Amino acid sequence: MLPKMPWRVFRIWGNSMRPTVKDGDYVLAKRFKNQPINGSVAVIQHPILGTLIKRIRSIPGTETFIASGDSDLSVESPTIGALKKKEIEYQAKWRISPAGISRLRTRDTPPL
Repeated sequence: MLPKMPWRVFRIWGNSMRPTVKDGDYVLAKRFKNQPINGSVAVIQHPILGTLIKRIRSIPGTETFIASGDSDLSVESPTIGALKKKEIEYQAKWRISPAGISRLRTRDTPPL
């Protein structure tokens, strides 16, 4: 079994995170060392939907999170369901697109 890498590159398929990241872009993501960061763009390993790139929000008093896309085209949060900390593996830090490379920002999003 291969060790889990601290940094990974993921290709974006679809427009659920548009305009933050677009179909065909890549993101450079870093493994969360501790707690996932509220409002960050994260790589999620969903047990049914597979690998997702979504913005996450924490649920106060729990170690669970809600995920949503930045676009109206995204799968809705209730369909994704509450996520456990272990399902949120990476924080997307950089967007790599034909226009160049840019840093992804964490949004000031209040916890649910």
